[in-house]
Amino acid sequence: MYDKRNYRRFSFENNIFLKFESDPGKIVEGKLLDISFVGLSIFFKESVDANTILQFDVPASIEQHLIGKGKVTYVKKHRLYAQDGFKIGLEFIEVDKEDVIDILNRLESKILEQIRKRSQIPGKNPGLF
Repeated sequence: MYDKRNYRRFSFENNIFLKFESDPGKIVEGKLLDISFVGLSIFFKESVDANTILQFDVPASIEQHLIGKGKVTYVKKHRLYAQDGFKIGLEFIEVDKEDVIDILNRLESKILEQIRKRSQIPGKNPGLF
């Protein structure tokens, strides 16, 4: 799926830790849903106002965390695993783009590996559909 800026979004469910710029002592946990070159979408139990600035920490692997700051661009009611909450769009304001590219490349490699494995099964179509 492509977002309105024509950057591919990759599904990437993971924990994410958020800190509100307005209350830096409070750290809350959400669920990362997907990532693109320009931002993240997050499942969060509480509503957040648009334009809120959040600091985030995504433990992408044992040795790598994606850390930065973003602005809330949208908030929509959402249900995830029978839990009501909100889907939040977060546009990057401050982030190391090299780290974002590294994560996107790893996610793309995993997708290509799954397709390759599927194409080795007799009678299976190697395409995406």
